[in-house]
Amino acid sequence: MEFHIRKLTIDDLPLMQHLGRATYEPYYPHVWKPGGLDWYMEKCFGTQTLAADFADPGKEYLLASDRGGQTIGFLKIILCKQAPGTAITNALYLEKIYLMPAFFGQGAGRQLIEWVADKARGLGREAVWLEVMKTGPLKAYERAGFINIGPTRFEHDLLREEERDGRVMLRRL
Repeated sequence: MEFHIRKLTIDDLPLMQHLGRATYEPYYPHVWKPGGLDWYMEKCFGTQTLAADFADPGKEYLLASDRGGQTIGFLKIILCKQAPGTAITNALYLEKIYLMPAFFGQGAGRQLIEWVADKARGLGREAVWLEVMKTGPLKAYERAGFINIGPTRFEHDLLREEERDGRVMLRRL
C-alpha cells in the first residue's frame, strides 16, 4: 500500500480531534468505565492538549493517507525520549498509532511502523519504543520487530482495572 505522510499543524486541530475519535472509539470503548471514553478523548484530543502539543517542537502528529487521499490513520511521536528501564536515551517514542476502521488488518500499521523506524534512523535514534495494553496488539508489534522489555501500568481512574496492565515494547534500530 502506498501512502503519504503529512505533519499536522495547529491549523489541523479540528481534523486531529475528528481523527482521534474516529480511530479510537471503534476499538476501545470496552476498556473504560462509564464516562471514561469521553474523559480520555478530552485528555488526548481536547483543544488545550492539542494546542500545547502542536506548539512543542519535540512532538509530531502525522497524518497518513493513501494515494487517493483517503485517511489511513495518524501517528503521534515524541522525537527523543528515553526508553524506560534502559540506558537508551535517544529513542523515538511512538505514543500513538491509530488506524481508520477501513484500514485495520490490511498491513497499514506495519507499513507505518516501518516509516517510523526509518524516520528514527534518519534522526540518529537507537530505538523506537511504545507502550501497549496487555490486551492490545502485542503480537502485531512483535511481528514488527519489537520486544517486550518490561511492564507498565496505565493509572487512569476511569480505566477498567483489568485493562491497566501493559507492556513496554522496544525495537532497536
